[in-house]
Amino acid sequence: MALPLLSPDAFVGRIEGQAVGLYRLQSTHLQAAFCNHGARLLELIVPDRLGQPRDVVLGHDSLQQLLLGMPSMGAFIGRYANRIAKSRFELGGRKYRVPANEGPHCLHGGPAGTRHRVFQVGMHAQDRLQLHGRLSSADDGFPGDVDVVLEYRLEGARLILGYEATVTGAATPLSLTAHPFFNLEGHDADSALDHELQIVSDEFVPVDPARIPRGYFASVQDTAFDFRRPRSLRQALAQGHVQLEIGSVPGFDHAYRTRGPAGALHVQARLRAPGSGIVLELWADTPSLQFYSGAAMDGQLPRHAGKHGRVYRSGAALCLEPQQFPDAPNQPLFPSCICQPGDRVRGRIEYRFSV
Repeated sequence: MALPLLSPDAFVGRIEGQAVGLYRLQSTHLQAAFCNHGARLLELIVPDRLGQPRDVVLGHDSLQQLLLGMPSMGAFIGRYANRIAKSRFELGGRKYRVPANEGPHCLHGGPAGTRHRVFQVGMHAQDRLQLHGRLSSADDGFPGDVDVVLEYRLEGARLILGYEATVTGAATPLSLTAHPFFNLEGHDADSALDHELQIVSDEFVPVDPARIPRGYFASVQDTAFDFRRPRSLRQALAQGHVQLEIGSVPGFDHAYRTRGPAGALHVQARLRAPGSGIVLELWADTPSLQFYSGAAMDGQLPRHAGKHGRVYRSGAALCLEPQQFPDAPNQPLFPSCICQPGDRVRGRIEYRFSV
């Protein structure tokens, strides 16, 4: 039986006068579908160990469902991925307050971050899609303006995201990432907890009850956070840790310090599904990797309505988000995330698939 695909007609619309649609890419090994609202990945079809296609990312059936669902699902995140404590920071001797959208805190760029924006389509070919977006201080409340150019590209069994951000007007904190929700058994599988995960890191960032960093690094040695050797999420959760008890359902939502040289592409994580045999290797050039185990998905509608009638529940997928460190503008031990006017920030994320 053929794998059901998203209907492009279901994503045609206009938001604040800007055209929205669904854009398909294909290579020799992969197929993908993106919506330019949030520059989001909604479908990624990968062959399993038997050569059968599986859609390995969670997503939505329509533009209407997308607007009512989880705003991070599959989206490109900016201008600041993760959290900024109390929605404020100091820069150049001046105090800034940005819009809050998670209690008193600013999450993923606030209520006007990129996941809520329509990107302009610059180029669409069989294997690549170029998108343009602009973040202005007048719209999102951060200092300075940022012009972003993204390119999604399929090369054989690789999905590559390259981005370039140009800062003008004033210095600003900047942290950009992609936020796919992966289940390598298929988006309609009940759970990703039996996936085997390896994270190439010796340290993670402990957080407080609001998931704000406590300002130091902790060793993963002999803890539930130790994924230096592959093991299942279920095994790690069973080991237990006080940091896993933050929230109503135990789970991971923590940053890891990656081992690679600053600014250079390096492997950050590997993920394998025992049923499908699909392996994902994540490469990026960021100093941090956020690992989210999907605990907060609770099946409530319409927020967790998924593709083809599926309802997404706790542990149905996981996220691996290469980025700058959370709350870095307020954390003196973390590398600086501040970009100056005239800076051009380039980044690259590669999802490499095999069986």
